Amino acid sequence: MEFFRSFRSYLRFGSSRFDGPLLFSMFLLFGMGMIVMFSASVIPAEREFSDSYYYLKKQLLWGSLGIILFLVFCQIPYQFLVKWSFVLSLLSLLLLVAVFIPGLGKSVGTSYGRSFNRWIQIAGFQIQPSEFSKISILLFSSYFFYNFDFKKIKWDKKKIVSLIVIFLTLLLIVIEPAFGTTVELLLVLFFFVLLAGFPMKRLLILGASILPLLVVLVTQVGYRKKRLEIWLDPYKFRFDEGHQLVTSFRAFFDGATTGKAIGTGYAHRYLAYSHTDFVLSSFVEDFGFVGFVFFITIVLFIMVRVFLLLERTKDKLGFFLGSGILILFGFQTILNLFVITGIVPVTGISLPFMSYGGSSLLTIFILFGILANITSKENLVL
Repeated sequence: MEFFRSFRSYLRFGSSRFDGPLLFSMFLLFGMGMIVMFSASVIPAEREFSDSYYYLKKQLLWGSLGIILFLVFCQIPYQFLVKWSFVLSLLSLLLLVAVFIPGLGKSVGTSYGRSFNRWIQIAGFQIQPSEFSKISILLFSSYFFYNFDFKKIKWDKKKIVSLIVIFLTLLLIVIEPAFGTTVELLLVLFFFVLLAGFPMKRLLILGASILPLLVVLVTQVGYRKKRLEIWLDPYKFRFDEGHQLVTSFRAFFDGATTGKAIGTGYAHRYLAYSHTDFVLSSFVEDFGFVGFVFFITIVLFIMVRVFLLLERTKDKLGFFLGSGILILFGFQTILNLFVITGIVPVTGISLPFMSYGGSSLLTIFILFGILANITSKENLVL
């Protein structure tokens, strides 16, 4: 009985400065990611670098830095970050431009005949500016729409410049190209517009008017058109471009109820990007349906907990910004899940806290640090 009283006390909102259940579930997700990322990366690390621990050591480095940044950002008042969001947005724009500068940006060719310009090489480290742009866009657009009154629209120089900055950021991400990130940010902006009081009917009409452009971007751009064909019939391309998706299906099938011995499955040997975008396929192969249900439970707990915390925030700006982070986390997780199960075409989207990758890991730790500050005890109505 005492255990249940303690547990109820632990779950109570405001029982500590930063919400314990939220932080515990976040670090639990990261820990699960480290385990499966290591099991999925051993073979490619040995094959590419003759070091089975190569990816683990790098992820531990990024994870340690991410935790430090989390601890820093949860102490910084989010109002201060929002105040400097315009400067951060300009810096983000410069980094997005830098990916196209020879010698600084890193271009990667694909089997589709298209080059991707998504990375910057600095002092031996590779960063992805489009990931960090999520932070600046969330901070800047939350403040912009928080102060925007659709009933009394007054276009001044400040509002026009703000829209130009947001538009240029999205445009540069599209050109890289990073279509998945673009869709994520558009969804967040859509949600901010809705929160700001824009009529739902007009918003749906506006959204419908953008659909033809998205259809053109998907069906008329070479590599995306190819991905669409693979998605419609992955087994037709199972010996080349469709192998990744077909192997992901097999990982889910082989995982069965409780999974195979960790690191021994077919996907661990033959699934490309099994430690990055497709890490959840490796997780299910290792831990089966039981592990998958546990993962979904943790994600749902985080989302519900954040939602309930945001309902108690004193400040409307904090609610805007926190809701944007929640939407981004939820949509990115769902989109990754839809990709690896073939519900939507393959697009480069990482799984928060679990996929290998420094930029994505640092970004999600920073965003959750900001979220922890927004939902801290002093900012809640209890």
